[in-house]
Parts: sequence; structure tokens; C-alpha cells
Amino acid sequence: MISLKNKNGIVCAGSSGIGAGIVSVLASYGANITTFSRNTDKLLMVKNEILNKTGNEINIIKADLSSKNDLLNVIKSSRERYGSIDFLVMNYGDPKVDEFLNLSDDDWEYNINMMLMSTINLTKWALEDMIKSKNGRIIYVTSMTTKNPLKNFAISNTLRSGIVALGKTLSIELAPKNITVNSISQGYFYTDRLKNIIRKNARDLNIDEADAEKSILEQIPAGRFGNPQEIGHLVAFLLSDDASYITGTNIQIDGGAVKSI
Repeated sequence: MISLKNKNGIVCAGSSGIGAGIVSVLASYGANITTFSRNTDKLLMVKNEILNKTGNEINIIKADLSSKNDLLNVIKSSRERYGSIDFLVMNYGDPKVDEFLNLSDDDWEYNINMMLMSTINLTKWALEDMIKSKNGRIIYVTSMTTKNPLKNFAISNTLRSGIVALGKTLSIELAPKNITVNSISQGYFYTDRLKNIIRKNARDLNIDEADAEKSILEQIPAGRFGNPQEIGHLVAFLLSDDASYITGTNIQIDGGAVKSI
């Protein structure tokens, strides 16, 4: 039985979708969680739902992943509430989906800050605590686009692959310090992000949304979309003591959608 009791950590972008699923599962295993997003109303809904289900009161703070100052406040809030940081789960907002030639410098700059620089900064600051305690867990939640680049996903394909590479590098450097670093390549999970992609595909192909959804499902051997809490259970395992010898891995959780070895 996995237990994360007395483990203190940060989960990014926890107000909905994958992030909310991860926060919900980790809270059910007893973790002390600080999470944040720009939408405080949704954060409060997640907080209250978790409190009602588990009795675990998570720490929430309004913050933007693209703002270095906001992320410093997240680190400060987590330490003030729970003490030393034991784990960091990097989850992200939705990078822009469009053809490469339609992407502006501002699009790239915002998403580099929101995804890559947030990962670099939060990892660096969380490691200050982990190195002192000689123990820690870092997980980067990325996408199957790291292994199977998709059309119109230039930002996601590029930045998420860089994040996976960073994780691999850190795993080598930090293993002697008893700190593991892993990444997750998620497939199609039924979130608002996926619903928006289905709607966009339907418009672009001039087909019904039901047919657009069916065309994606046909690519998944499991024949269904994932549930965000399924990623939460994988994250919980990687944070647990049972996963202490797993580091430097990029784990697919996609119902078999990625066909490469």
C-alpha cells in the first residue's frame, strides 16, 4: 500500500484536468500538497472536493507558471505551510497549437517561460531542500509528442522533448544524492484540452465532432481515453519509497497510442 503521509510537495497547474487528477490522488495517499494556477475559483473547488473526500486540506495559491516571481511565492508558501519540500511534480498549462509559420515570437517566449523556464527554476529551488535532506522526487509530466511529434504541435514537440532531456540529465547528476528524476509521456486523456483539440480537428476537417473524436479513438489500441486520476496513481508510485530505484525514465501512459519501441 502506497503511503505519502508526511511527504511535502508541489504540484503545478492543479486547478483542472491532469493537474487536478494528480492532486486528488496524492491527497488520498496522505501527501501535503501545495498547488497553484491562475484560476482561484477552480482551485478552491478542487480544494473543497478533496477536503470532503479525504479530509486532507491542500494548500492553494494563485500563481502563473510563466512568472518567476509568482513561482518564488509558491516555493515560499509551500515551505511556510509544510516545511522542507520532498517532491516536485511539474505539470503545465496548454501550449499553443498552430502551424509553425503562424507562431509569433511572443508565442514562443510565453511558452518557453511557462514550460521550460518554470521547470528549470522550480527544480533548482526545490533541490535546495532535497539536497539538504538527501532525499527527493522530481517528476515532469510531458506528452506522447516527445516520442511521436504531432502536426501543429511545434511548441509542445520542442519544449516537452527538452524537458525530458533535462530530466535524464538531472537523474544522472542527482542519483548519488538519493534524488530521483523521471518523466511521464501522457497520451489522450479526457480533459478540456482534449475536447478543444477534438473541436479544432472537426472544424479543420469539416466533420462532426463525434467523427473527430472517433478518429482519435481509432489510434488508441485500448479503445478509450484515459482518466486524469490514472496519471495520479502513476505519479504516486514514482513518489513512493517503492520506486526508489527508478530514475531517468520516461514512462508512457497512453493506452498503447505510441507504437515505437
